[in-house]
Amino acid sequence: MPIITEPTRIFDLHCDTLDRLALHSIMPEAGFMAEDAAIPAHRMQSLADNDCHIDLQRMARGGYAWCQCFAAFIPDDIGVEGGYRVFDTVRRYFEGQLAQHAALVEQVRDARDIRSIVDAGRCAAVFTVEGGSFIGEDADRIHEAADAGVKMLTLTWNDKNAIASGNKTGDGLSHFGREAVRALEQRRVAVDVSHLNDRSFWDVLDAAQRPVAASHSNARAVCGHPRNLTDDQFRAIAERGGIVGLNFCQRFLTDASHATRDDVLRHVDHMLELGGERVLALGSDYDGCDVPAWLAPAEKVGDLHTLFSEQFGTQIADAVCFENACAFFERNERA
Repeated sequence: MPIITEPTRIFDLHCDTLDRLALHSIMPEAGFMAEDAAIPAHRMQSLADNDCHIDLQRMARGGYAWCQCFAAFIPDDIGVEGGYRVFDTVRRYFEGQLAQHAALVEQVRDARDIRSIVDAGRCAAVFTVEGGSFIGEDADRIHEAADAGVKMLTLTWNDKNAIASGNKTGDGLSHFGREAVRALEQRRVAVDVSHLNDRSFWDVLDAAQRPVAASHSNARAVCGHPRNLTDDQFRAIAERGGIVGLNFCQRFLTDASHATRDDVLRHVDHMLELGGERVLALGSDYDGCDVPAWLAPAEKVGDLHTLFSEQFGTQIADAVCFENACAFFERNERA
């Protein structure tokens, strides 16, 4: 009898592919990747066929069962209305790509549908937002985002906005930020604490009533970048039933110039020692940073599943690469 090979299941909590494609021709100054200027325009138009890290056709040919969180990244320095224009542009691009490539991808409106979507051979696309500056102090924009199917929102990028302060600033969660956290939770939009400074992080955990995500953050004890989580922060997320996505960004993996497989394993091993068996997931940051060559483009992530299986066993590999993130979003749908 022929051997039937099950597809490798991948759930990635963060990428910047939508902005990189949607804004390539109309906002080149955004500069998401240094090499974008040299890529022909026709190779930066389609989510299904492009020269980015994530390409739906390549993922399908790789034999994966894939759920991808596609973020609308909102830069800090363009103001509230500029941020809203970026959000609206990326949202419209996403909607157009979903319609154009329906055989390859389906938007997740209810996380309890993720498994059936990937089992049907389509990418399950979770719409998220990185950076809440476009909200200003207008809670209606939270509801607009939720109506668009946004399932997770990173409160800040690196600077301060009306909600909270990012890791380059020193303030905490604002009064409106507490209202924003409540509104997001009411709409079952997961609150994402990646990019917050430490003060804002703890303010959010004080305000939140539901589990939170750190969609793309590593262990600060392994690599001391302020974007990474302290052990206490990781434990606090774990105790609340939250999720933490392993970031592939070189600068968050190691202080050296090139991140190795051992660097990745050190972060995973440390977070597992902190009790992360049901907490740790993938948060690649594909198309938003420099990732190790051995992990780019995205279809190489299967090598990571193999590496985790060899080092920690298949059960842990499956949990980190898919099950933990899927279970988190499924829980977030429940009352």
